[in-house]
Amino acid sequence: MKFNYASKRLTNFEYQRNMLLGLTAVLLLLLLILSTCLFFHSERVIILPPELKREFWAEGNRFSPEYLEEMAVYFLHLALDVNQTTLPYNTEMLARYSDVETGNYLREQYEKNIKKLKQNDASTSFDAKEVTVFPDQNTVHVTGTLNRYIGSKRIKESPEEYEVIFRTYRGRLFFKAIKRLGEERNEN
Repeated sequence: MKFNYASKRLTNFEYQRNMLLGLTAVLLLLLLILSTCLFFHSERVIILPPELKREFWAEGNRFSPEYLEEMAVYFLHLALDVNQTTLPYNTEMLARYSDVETGNYLREQYEKNIKKLKQNDASTSFDAKEVTVFPDQNTVHVTGTLNRYIGSKRIKESPEEYEVIFRTYRGRLFFKAIKRLGEERNEN
């Protein structure tokens, strides 16, 4: 009698052990799958500007089109809204956000531009009108009006289209170049 009771208890323990081993194996498999997914998942970071008009996000080396648009307009402001007093600051700000090659190029161009601006008491300003974002290529096309001044007199107002090119590296966005699209079309 005690043998039957012990046998039933042993069978019951084996059943419980097998169920717990099966549950443990399933949980271990799920843990491995989730761990593997974490290695290939990039976290989305929500970026809120100081003035809450829009919400931006960054996910790995991808950035929201709104962020690319805002940064492109900001970089165009730094590059094209210049006079002899604002050029040093604007060049330094562009160099901070640029990659190494672009930063060196900007510093070389600064020396040339500051001489021209001081010599002619010249300045420029750019008013953006339309922005087209290409998030997969990290480029933005901005159409607007470029105003040129000598002293306080406006000498030329022309519609221009610029392409702002960005480079991503380890989840950071770097300014790479600004190209005037009208020049390329005229050359071809």
